[in-house]
Amino acid sequence: MFLKHQLRRHRQQRGSALLLAVFVLLLSAAVLWALLQLTAGSSTGLVYEVQGQRSYQLAKAHLEYALVQLYPLNGSAQQCSVLTAPAAGLYSGDWQGCSSQLQCSEASIDGQRWFYLVSTGSCGSGDLTTSRIVEAEITQ
Repeated sequence: MFLKHQLRRHRQQRGSALLLAVFVLLLSAAVLWALLQLTAGSSTGLVYEVQGQRSYQLAKAHLEYALVQLYPLNGSAQQCSVLTAPAAGLYSGDWQGCSSQLQCSEASIDGQRWFYLVSTGSCGSGDLTTSRIVEAEITQ
């Protein structure tokens, strides 16, 4: 009697272990997929952060280069027309894939010369491109 009861119970449960195994597999796959998506998003954010810092440092360097040209050591203030682009070697090595632009305007207000400089640095390629802008207002 006991054996018959065990056999009947065993027949009723047939396939439930397989269903449970499939459910556990699907759940594990979903968790793994979520972790992969999280990791991919995190690494993309890190790339944007690094490219953003490179863009900012390049824009700042170009602005400082322009200030040295506008206000040479032991010299008088120059005009925006004297500004030249940085040396070609600036965009080699670690700066490959980067570029910078500088805009300069000058005005005379109440007898004082004012310079307004806007430097834009861009780094990256394709969808992973960042730009940073650094501005400065200088008076003599």
